[in-house]
Amino acid sequence: MRAAPKDEFSKGKEWRLYDYVTRHFIASLMDDAEYDEILASKRIRYVFDVCGERFVFIYHEVAERGFLYAMPWKAKDLKLEEIDWAMPDMAEGDQLPVDEISVVRDTTKPPDYLRESELVALMDKNGIGTDASIPQHMQNVVDRHYVMICGPGEDGQRGEVISKGGKGKGRKGKGKGKGAKGEDGRPASRHMVPTPMGLSMLAAFEELDAQLCRPPIRAFMEKQVAQIAEGLLDKPDVVAQNLDLFYSKFVRFRENISSLDRFFMRKDQIGQSWSGGGQKRQGESWDGERKWQKGDSKGGVAGGGKKYGNSGKGKGGKK
Repeated sequence: MRAAPKDEFSKGKEWRLYDYVTRHFIASLMDDAEYDEILASKRIRYVFDVCGERFVFIYHEVAERGFLYAMPWKAKDLKLEEIDWAMPDMAEGDQLPVDEISVVRDTTKPPDYLRESELVALMDKNGIGTDASIPQHMQNVVDRHYVMICGPGEDGQRGEVISKGGKGKGRKGKGKGKGAKGEDGRPASRHMVPTPMGLSMLAAFEELDAQLCRPPIRAFMEKQVAQIAEGLLDKPDVVAQNLDLFYSKFVRFRENISSLDRFFMRKDQIGQSWSGGGQKRQGESWDGERKWQKGDSKGGVAGGGKKYGNSGKGKGGKK
């Protein structure tokens, strides 16, 4: 095995990719990391009583670093708390002097938006998609403007929007986390941030059929497809079953679609109501010129430009 020197690579990102792949391969050949966790439930107890308040000291002793020699950053993922000093010998009942007392005040902070890698892991855990289809599923929700890719944020605010080229743009100086940039100016991590359209679409589906927003229904279909490949199920039976299931959902969705208008209102219409609950009155439709007019439609999809009348589909204005 010969390691390629860094000067053989013309671009920094090529070197980082090579370095990561090489380290990952070498780590796969090394031993597991072994560590001992010293905490209150183990043989050695480090519980300190200070004026009636009990404090538990937790730390880890790494017996064998194993693959951590090749991938030292994995120690952070394992949440190892190591100490660089020797713990003194103590026995139960020993009294120790209190050198200093301090009170630190802090507040909890909201977590950052889901990383792309975290979403992939959750989809795989819930049986949604395959290694080949998951990237396309994620790209679809981006292309349809349900989510946008942003850099790391801070205090619950999203980071800079990442363009298709991979670099951040917009919202300069806002929502950027510390160390948000890599060596080449690219964001340090990529996060899936839902758009107002995506949140409205999810809320609308939750209103009419929450099952469509849950992983099990898609995971069950994926499992059926795998069983077809294994010869356990017949394709025509699976297709017929799923067509019946989703057709019934479609019919129920269409019959109640007028109740979703409140999820797709323009900003200047928020807080207004056409029939007490933000729903369109039966027999009225949008004429595309910011006013309501009488019509035969029973409902419509706000923003979709389509509505369903007594005799099927008819053209509707945009909202």
